[in-house]
Amino acid sequence: MNPAFHQGEIALQKKLEIDREIGERTNGFIRSFMPEQHRQFFTSSPFTVFALVDEKGHPVATPVWGEGGFIESPSATQLRFSLPVEVWNMMQHSLNLDVTSGSKIGIVGIEYATRRRNRLNGTISHATNENLLVLVDQSFGNCPQYIHKRTTVKKQRAVQTAPMKNTVGAGDSTFFTSTSNELTPSARSLISRAETFFIASRHKSLGHAANEGLDVSHRGGKAGFVKVEGNSLIFPDFSGNKFFNTLGNILLDPRVGLCFWDNETGDLLFIKAKASIESLESNITAFEGAERFVSLSVLSVTHISGVYPYSHEITDMSPYTLKTGDWK
Repeated sequence: MNPAFHQGEIALQKKLEIDREIGERTNGFIRSFMPEQHRQFFTSSPFTVFALVDEKGHPVATPVWGEGGFIESPSATQLRFSLPVEVWNMMQHSLNLDVTSGSKIGIVGIEYATRRRNRLNGTISHATNENLLVLVDQSFGNCPQYIHKRTTVKKQRAVQTAPMKNTVGAGDSTFFTSTSNELTPSARSLISRAETFFIASRHKSLGHAANEGLDVSHRGGKAGFVKVEGNSLIFPDFSGNKFFNTLGNILLDPRVGLCFWDNETGDLLFIKAKASIESLESNITAFEGAERFVSLSVLSVTHISGVYPYSHEITDMSPYTLKTGDWK
């Protein structure tokens, strides 16, 4: 077995009797440093997605972005982020995220035009004046199976004028934040048409070991692959690399954070939930291509208006998602 995996991930691999195969296949694949191509990948990205915890230790997935060169790699074990003030304010004030020195962080980078993605789990070494220095704990690539090819276009968003709670000012930009303990009609609408979301999860301890950290992962499917039922969500888990980074974390700590974005408005939707893994033998309606399901009990919903500067329109659906089904 590969020591890069923790007991939750290994438990799921063992259940499928693939733990030895995965251990052999991933030997040397999950590294404590970034290969040169990963360093170039991250430093050329206009955006990426973080996993951080809030003041109660709940994981949250949040996109971050900046002007060209906002990500640097001083060495094979470091990434440095120079974040715009609106991103810093969003993380600290709207989402109350822990971005202090010594805290764990998960990162996933995606290049939509090529369907490439790379993952990094690490520790914040230094945080001050909108700058973060991250030390690598684990670095590895991910398969592109369920990533849709998209354009990435920066948009000039319209200024929001409707009064909402918790107005946050950031330099010349102002955005609005509202939080609810249940899914609002607008949240239901956004989720029901989404083809992609990001999910953050955590190890129960967030300890010093490289495999005891935070993780953030991409999930893709056909529009509507996330089902809304009351104040709960259900999504199918398709065949992947069998690392079980997200599901293994859920076995140890059920808290997860989801992030959806709206291409038209630049709105971001953050959902905190408790997750459980459901087998195909459960009473959940069959979904072609699903190997299992993840059920989410929603705890809170945070909506931030017009803050995300990018639109990612699909140019080519993932061929793997086209083979999956729909909710009956």
